Amino acid sequence: MDSTNKNEIDQIFKNLQHYIMGESSEPYSDKVMTYAYDPVNIGEINNPDGEGLVKGDCGDSIIIYLKVKKDKIDKACFLVDGCGASVASGCAVTELAKGKTPYEASKMTPQEVIRFLDGMPASHVHCVVMAVQALQKALNHLNNSHNS
Repeated sequence: MDSTNKNEIDQIFKNLQHYIMGESSEPYSDKVMTYAYDPVNIGEINNPDGEGLVKGDCGDSIIIYLKVKKDKIDKACFLVDGCGASVASGCAVTELAKGKTPYEASKMTPQEVIRFLDGMPASHVHCVVMAVQALQKALNHLNNSHNS
């Protein structure tokens, strides 16, 4: 392959990545890219114990569903309408929440999620914040539904 073809292929890949991941001048970590292209915990939970929806200023939205068994988060899933960074953030938050008590999960911070993802470009930190906020709403819904 000559250098012209390689440059064209590199440009196509870069354009595709920008389309899927959103614009960023900083590189995404391998973990963010893996979750964006091969997500985990995608889906709904029928009759969830907790459910939280957040719509970001960027136009993305995420909803997190929780199922609790024996005072631990047994299942955490999400649906997202957004870029690859939002998908990766939803994956990370649900992975980190599973196995924790609701109280432990309520202490999750965006910084913890960013560390779990091995970083997130500053231009997409709002995606992480949105996912953590959705978890907090799901936990609040969980507390409200258990107190009713």
